[in-house]
Amino acid sequence: MRSMWKGSLGFGMVNIPVKMYKAVEKKSIGFNQLHECGVGVTTRVQMPKWCPNCDRKVEADEIVKGYPLDEKAGNYIVVTKEELESLPVNSLKNIQIETFIPSLDDPRWFDTTYVLAPEEVGTRAFVLFCKAMEELKLVGIAKIAIREKEALCAIRPQDGILILQTMNWADELRDYGELIPFADVNEKEMDMAKTLLTSMTKPVDLASFKDEYRAALVDMIEAKMDGREPVLVPAVAKKAEGDLFEQLEASLKGVET
Repeated sequence: MRSMWKGSLGFGMVNIPVKMYKAVEKKSIGFNQLHECGVGVTTRVQMPKWCPNCDRKVEADEIVKGYPLDEKAGNYIVVTKEELESLPVNSLKNIQIETFIPSLDDPRWFDTTYVLAPEEVGTRAFVLFCKAMEELKLVGIAKIAIREKEALCAIRPQDGILILQTMNWADELRDYGELIPFADVNEKEMDMAKTLLTSMTKPVDLASFKDEYRAALVDMIEAKMDGREPVLVPAVAKKAEGDLFEQLEASLKGVET
């Protein structure tokens, strides 16, 4: 597995050399954009990176980053890769834990998940830190800079390794107060809802859930490759039938059977 970030993880005066890896590998069916030129003729649409001044395609190593001062006039502040990697920001190469908290309940805080693993020289300190956090059930809060952006991050132990999740900043969390609904619910409906939720609660292996959309896409593509007509059934949103209590009652009967 190839690491995407290398630096140190620190708490107090302890510093542990670590590498960071992606924790998730997204799987999806990729499509190209095509133009239907005529009957039975399709051509892939090309989108090269093009310099209108030089009137030619430019390669990745020719491209630099620029902050726009006046895009219409073509005025930019050019910033090099070396300058970005030499900013006076500690989080570029160091994850310094500022504090520990018991937990974070609001899922809006979390963005992308990574795995932290120790360099060989830091194994003992890493294991000690991981076990201490696990026994105390703590989450470390720190900052990390990746891909020209600094992010708050949460670090927690899992299965003998450390999981790092980048977080959104507080001013990036949208206020959803105006969306919170209000309605009167009676005690009988509440008891029925609790009973239904309890009856549906059971241990589950999340690996048992499969990506049905991706599987259906594969089946459709394979059918087209074989010259068969794919099976297509338009999706229809389910509608509530009866009043709320009747829906709860019907749901409970369905669970019991």
